[in-house]
Order: sequence, then C-alpha cells, then structure tokens
Amino acid sequence: MTLATHMSTDTSILIVDDAKFSSAIIQRLLQKAGFRDVRVADNAIDALNSLKKRPVHLLLADWLMPGMDGLELTRLVRELDRRQGTFTYVMLLTAKENDEAMQEAFAKGVDDFVGKTNLKTQLLARVHAGQRLSQLHNRLLTRERQLKEQFRTITRMNRLDTTTGLGNSQYIEARLTRALQQMRSRSGFIGLILVRLDNLGKLEQQHGQGLKNELIRQACARLQEHCRPLDETARLGDHILGVLIQGSGHNVTSHSLLRRLDEALFTKAYSTSAGYLSLDGCLQLELADVAQSIPASASSMLEEAMSRLDALPQEQRYGQFFWHNTPSKDDTPEE
Repeated sequence: MTLATHMSTDTSILIVDDAKFSSAIIQRLLQKAGFRDVRVADNAIDALNSLKKRPVHLLLADWLMPGMDGLELTRLVRELDRRQGTFTYVMLLTAKENDEAMQEAFAKGVDDFVGKTNLKTQLLARVHAGQRLSQLHNRLLTRERQLKEQFRTITRMNRLDTTTGLGNSQYIEARLTRALQQMRSRSGFIGLILVRLDNLGKLEQQHGQGLKNELIRQACARLQEHCRPLDETARLGDHILGVLIQGSGHNVTSHSLLRRLDEALFTKAYSTSAGYLSLDGCLQLELADVAQSIPASASSMLEEAMSRLDALPQEQRYGQFFWHNTPSKDDTPEE
C-alpha cells in the first residue's frame, strides 16, 4: 500500500449536492482514487446532522443549493468545528469561476473551490491537497487538547500531596484565597486549623519512611473523619496538616473542636506495621471574621499562622488565635 493510498483510506469525506447525479459522479471518482470513507447528503441540513454525529476531514459542497447554500453551510460548519474541537476542510463545487466569487468564498471561510467544468481534471488534486492540510490541522488540534489535559493534570498534581492524596499548601492557599473573597462580600468567618506532628521525625528514624507514611495517612483519615464534610483537609508540610473551615454568620468554632481533634489524633494509638504507635503534637486554630481585621491575603494569613504554630511550645497541646488580635490568656488555654 502506497502512502497516498494509506492517507486516502484514513480520510473521511462528505459530499453535499442536491443533484444526485452530480454527487454520484464525485463519489465514484473518489472511490476509484482509493477513498473509502465517503458519505453523501442531499442537502445542507442533512449534512450538518451527519457532521454532528461524526466529523469529516473534507466537505465537498455545492455552492448553489435550495434552502441553504454552500456559504451558509460553511459558516455553520465552522461554528460546529469550534464546538467539537475539529477542523473540516471545506471545498465548494460551483459554476462560478470568476475572481469575485473566489474572494467571496475565501472571505466567508471556504478553503478551496472547484469549478464544475473542471471536476475530472482538478478535483482529485485539490482533494489530496485538502486531505493533507486537514489531517495536519486535526493532528495539531489533538496535540493541543493533549497538552491542555497534561497541563490540567500537572496543575492538579502540583496541588496534591502524593502520600495522602489530599491537597497541599498550594491547594489550601487557593481555597483560602477564595474563602477570603467570599467573606469580604458575604460576611461569615474562616477557621484555619493547623496540626503539628512533633514526634513524626523520630518515629521515621526508628522505623523508616514507610512507617512514617502509614502514620500520616491514618492521621489524615482521622482528621477528615472528625471534621465536617465540607471542610477542606490538607497536608501543608512534612509534619503539618491543616483544615480550612468556612461558614456564614458568626464564628461557631470553640475549644471543644480542638479538644475533639486532640483526642482523635494524639490520644488514641495507631495500628501500624510496627505495632501500635502514638503521635505527639499540637493544634492551633486561626480565626478570621468580619468583626476582626480581615487578612490582606491568603499567603499572609498562612505565613503568620505557620509562624505562630512553630512558636507554640510542645508542652502546650493547642492554641487559639484571632486574626491580628493579640491573644489573651483565654485565647491560649493550657491543656
């Protein structure tokens, strides 16, 4: 099989002509040249319905047809191409062969046209040129879709923690940015809970990376279990987890939430491949609402929250801070 024959068998063509005798002649010429996927429509409406079901590489349409002519059909095909993400090479068949007709056709999106008096001498050469351009254009469109999907995948992966499958710091910052925007326009409150796993590094030294990952995954599962379904749970660092809480009205978070999470994460032992092990750490709740000073940005809120978490003594199991307020004695309770 020659390259030209192979290209012919891979090329789909739709002929649109209200004169069945004319479309039969064109179909016979194409099939004799090796084209196998050749369809025929008697009018523009049937052609559009056929293209919606299955696109083609080339459309050969009569310029003058009753109801809808070839130029209007071309316009609708271009719209369909945009919606379907395909490219159709449009060639009009016409008795109009003057320069004005050519300029009008090209201006309205036609790729080529052949005079009906020259079908036998010019059609196949024009079709072969059209099929090369159509296949190239469609390969480029396919590659563009693949690159976009790869970009979306990379973007998603860049916001995911590979160990837990939860969002990472970039993910939570993006969600926090959106939450701050909503709070400014609709009021409400934001709570950011940070969890520091203090003995995770020591356990890794004793039992290895695999055990560390077991503990992190189990800790994240417990965190999700004890939070509301709509709360955003993430891993913000090697030994830091986070939960983003958002609500309307007044802030309803309290010390009881921290105590509940403290019990779930640090009181109950974890069943691991190395036996039952316990995690030590602390929790911190950052609160922002319309009654307080709203953070200027998600990054500034995260930065200050992480700084305060880092300064929280290990003997203090949890702390609570109102954004931009100096925490009082009641805001940082001892265990």
